[in-house]
Amino acid sequence: MLEKYSFLWSEARLILGAIALALGGVPVVFAILPISGLSSLVGSLLTLAWVISGIASGYMLYRFWTGGKTVFGGTKRHDLISFWVSAVTGLNLGITGVFGTNIGMSIASGALGRIVFTLTAVVYVIVAVHLYRRWIASGKRVFGPSETVVSPIDSK
Repeated sequence: MLEKYSFLWSEARLILGAIALALGGVPVVFAILPISGLSSLVGSLLTLAWVISGIASGYMLYRFWTGGKTVFGGTKRHDLISFWVSAVTGLNLGITGVFGTNIGMSIASGALGRIVFTLTAVVYVIVAVHLYRRWIASGKRVFGPSETVVSPIDSK
């Protein structure tokens, strides 16, 4: 159950992160609710969400290392790359929540930063979609033996 929720949290984080990056690095909640009176509460909840993201990614990495270093029952290159993008960016967000500095966002700034943010947003969406499709195809399991779902059409 923890694997499922850690995975789904990471998927949501990738999509929300992509939107935030497309907005120029502004957290989605501040773009939706630009209410100054609630900014302290929202900021605290956002920080908590970032820390949870780091914990979820740490847990996923733990499961990866203790489960034979496979995802979705194998070691397919695209699966592993997508998994690592998700895990590393989640850890970065967790570090942001604890220390208040986003290492990834501090690397790029200005016009070049905007381009990097946009490209990164596209990568996040591609990774999230790929991981979700593979998760569904493997019987909603990230680690351990794959339970590949065969469609009725394929079984004929």
